[in-house]
Amino acid sequence: MKHLIAGGLFAFSLFGATCAMQAQCAIDFDFGESTFGVSPDPNLGETFVTGVLDQPYSDVLHILIPTSAADIDDQFPPTLPIDSVVVAENGVVLTDTVTNETFLPEEIGLPLVYNNNGDSGNEASFLGGQQYCAAIQGTPNRAGIYRISIDVLGWATIFTPFNAPYTFDNFTLRINCPLVEDVEVTPANSLDGTNGSLTVILAEGVEATSIAWFNEFGVQIGSEATVTVDNPGTFSVQVTTDDCDSVFEGYVVIDVGVDCFMTAEAVVVPAGIGAMDGSATVNVENANGEVQVSWFNEAGLLVGTSSTVEGLGAGIYSVLIEDELGCVVELFDVVVEEVDSVGDNALTHVVAFPNPSSKVLFIDGVPSNASLTLTGMNGQLVWQGVVAGGRGVDVSGLPEGFYMLGVQTAQAQRTLRVVVAR
Repeated sequence: MKHLIAGGLFAFSLFGATCAMQAQCAIDFDFGESTFGVSPDPNLGETFVTGVLDQPYSDVLHILIPTSAADIDDQFPPTLPIDSVVVAENGVVLTDTVTNETFLPEEIGLPLVYNNNGDSGNEASFLGGQQYCAAIQGTPNRAGIYRISIDVLGWATIFTPFNAPYTFDNFTLRINCPLVEDVEVTPANSLDGTNGSLTVILAEGVEATSIAWFNEFGVQIGSEATVTVDNPGTFSVQVTTDDCDSVFEGYVVIDVGVDCFMTAEAVVVPAGIGAMDGSATVNVENANGEVQVSWFNEAGLLVGTSSTVEGLGAGIYSVLIEDELGCVVELFDVVVEEVDSVGDNALTHVVAFPNPSSKVLFIDGVPSNASLTLTGMNGQLVWQGVVAGGRGVDVSGLPEGFYMLGVQTAQAQRTLRVVVAR
């Protein structure tokens, strides 16, 4: 993923999940009471999804432009409003971290598609105090690990208009070579003392010069095609050839000897025709502690790591949920349909207040027969109900942190980010 702000007025990354269509993203992320923000946010550990050479790719960034320059940098007076933010011409640059070659996004097959809501004739211009999104979509024609820098101009007015240029370059994008055909996973069984294992099957014609297996903490655990797994968890494999170096992630080894009662259910909002405005939410019950959520598209590429994944086009997806004991539930054939109209997906009349909340979170404007869910950022379901109109939810017993409030009808769904703080 991504962020704005970097030692100056502001800057932001314009990237984001996986589809072949050149379609505008949907401006539908709820930033709560924040005055500025981005989603995904690298400061929260969110990252760009990995792409694969010659396979369709897309990812979406949601951004809330602040109203006041002081919200970004206190060197500016609190009364100084932000007029607009403009991405500089050829201001998005990808640098290969191995060769130091630089490319514009379209040069590697991934042009940017901005959505400024029609607020300016310049599609790369965004007004202060408004929310926008941008996407990178296409088919990558060059593999590598890229460092992304974005040059922007922040416009404000003190007597006369002026601009301040800044660069933000804390993002990376990995495009893998198609080196791996499959990974065979054998679970562990603590009841009979059997370890798990992982075996990478290389694609036809691929000759690896090295193979390296890593656990979820980044510690190397093996260097052969097959590795024995002592402790269940999530693993990745790095395959290197004479021409390419690629990392493939998200392989889970479970312990089938552990009693598991976790269940999960996926709720889907369809996408409009040719649009990337579908979403899917997984609700988890009976998990042991925190859970890790991984969403994948039909190509097996990771497209999300939270309970709700947005910006989806029509297609078939799967979701993998793992709890702290290694219990795993995987839902296949999570279908995002393509329809002429997805209804009022915004559910714009629904509000949650106060936000942040310490005792009772009030929800108002809920349509008849809507279902509500409250999940932690780890996907754990903490409350659900069916209401109409308005009601209060007791959050006094919940740990402090971010939660996702889901509101769903038969025609639409909206997700709001709420905060519990004391």
